[in-house]
Amino acid sequence: MLKIATWNVNSIRKRVDQLCDFIVSDEIDIVLLQEIKCTNEQFPYEQIEDLGYKCIVHGQKARNGVAILSKYKVAEGSLKTSIIDNEEARYLECLIEYNNFNLRVASVYVPNGQSIDSEAFRYKLHFFDALYQHLHDLFKKEEVTIIGGDYNVAPHAIDVHDLYSLDDQVCFSIKEREKFYALCNLGYNDAFRIANPDNKQFSWWDYQGGSWQRNRGMRIDHILLSPEATDRLEKCYISNKLRGKDNTSDHAPVVCVLEEMGE
Repeated sequence: MLKIATWNVNSIRKRVDQLCDFIVSDEIDIVLLQEIKCTNEQFPYEQIEDLGYKCIVHGQKARNGVAILSKYKVAEGSLKTSIIDNEEARYLECLIEYNNFNLRVASVYVPNGQSIDSEAFRYKLHFFDALYQHLHDLFKKEEVTIIGGDYNVAPHAIDVHDLYSLDDQVCFSIKEREKFYALCNLGYNDAFRIANPDNKQFSWWDYQGGSWQRNRGMRIDHILLSPEATDRLEKCYISNKLRGKDNTSDHAPVVCVLEEMGE
C-alpha cells in the first residue's frame, strides 16, 4: 500500500527530528509539507535524504513555503510552483513515478485570512478561486491525483469544537466553506471524511488557552482525492501523537493509505 501524509510542520528546521521520527515510524512514502519557513538553501536536505527520500522544495524566507518528500522518482519537467500571480510560496505539484505508474501530488498552503473583514481574507478567497481553476483543469486529466495541505477551513460543523462561537469566524465562515465545497463539487473527495463519516477529530489546536489539552480544535488540514485516487482509498487518519510532544507544530499530520497500483 502507498501511504501519503500532509503536515503543516510550522518550521521544518525546528521540527526536522520530529518529522523524521514520524515518517520512519509510520512508514510514510510521500510527505506533503506546508509552512516550512525557510528558503530552498536552508532546507535540511541531508537529514531527510539519508532516510531515502527525495526532497522537492519551494521555500520562502522566514514564512510560508511548501515541500514534497518522496521515496519514489519525480518525473522530470512535472514541477509546478504557482497557481496565482504572486511571490508567496504556497503551492507545489509534481508527478511521481510509482511502480511504473504516474500519480500527481500537490502540497497546498491556503492563506489564513486573519479576519473576515481584512484584505488578507479577500486574498484568501482569491487564492481559493485560483486553486479551483487549477483543480478544474487537472480533473480533466483523469489521473490519480492527491492534493494535500493546510486549507485553513473547517468544512462542516463536525469539524470544529464549538459551532456557535466559531460561526462566521475566519476558517469557519460560510464564504470559506463554500470555496472548499466548490473544490469537492468538481469531483474531488475529502479523504478523511470519506473514510470516517462520523468521526469528530481535529488537525489543528491553538497554542494558547489550553486548546490541545481541552481538545478545542478544528479540522483544517485535508487530503483531496480525484475519483481515480478515491477508488484506491483504504483508510485515512489524523496522527495526533505529534501534537502532544514538546516544541511541536500546532497541526497534526493527516495520512491517507491507497491500495498498491502499477506493477
